[in-house]
Amino acid sequence: MVVGLGSISGCVAVIGSGNSGGKASGSKPSLSESITRTEAIATWTLTDSENESFNVILASDGSAVDTWWKGSDGAKGERGRWEIAQGAIDIRYGSGWRDVISRSPLGFRQVSYAPGLAPGSGPSSDPNHDGQAIKVVGDGLRFVGVWIIQGALPGPKYELFVALRSDGMARKSIDSLEQGTWIFDAGTARIYWSDGWHTTLESMPDGSVFGKSWKPGVALTEMPTGSAPAHRITK
Repeated sequence: MVVGLGSISGCVAVIGSGNSGGKASGSKPSLSESITRTEAIATWTLTDSENESFNVILASDGSAVDTWWKGSDGAKGERGRWEIAQGAIDIRYGSGWRDVISRSPLGFRQVSYAPGLAPGSGPSSDPNHDGQAIKVVGDGLRFVGVWIIQGALPGPKYELFVALRSDGMARKSIDSLEQGTWIFDAGTARIYWSDGWHTTLESMPDGSVFGKSWKPGVALTEMPTGSAPAHRITK
């Protein structure tokens, strides 16, 4: 299955089933066919044991970054490594948790294992969670993931981490109310925080991204309260 991102509220515009492998209709991969590295390098939507969705970005260098913010690192998410093993995508996080993505009649299947499963044991033991894995596509995909904004506000130096999920939910690493929502609008991610702050991530002509923040009560048409370069974490 493939999920498409759009500019509507909540960010999910289209959900359509397909083989996700770029093959023409009538040549859908069989369930026994291994997932290729080309297929694996993507942004995926998975679910945790409470059926809450999160994203994991698999890069060509084997690194993995996810937006699961329930752990001790919050909006910083998790880091890990991935490889193709026994025809499936095997993702191992620094926390010890493991996600395995394989083919299924619906497209792709996710199984999750708690820390302690022996390396190389394969997805044969009883998993802690079983769900559907979904690829995410669309223009807004460039903003899904974990971002770091260096000192966007005046004062002592600090780092602001912002996690953006493909379902339109957002989380930040500072302030008592950390949750928010975001939309993709004309090349910009617009984030609306529960505490009244607003943040934007804007793509610049040179390919860089700039973060701006407005404190509660300040209109977005006014000068931002703070601004700084932003970088998406890739490993």
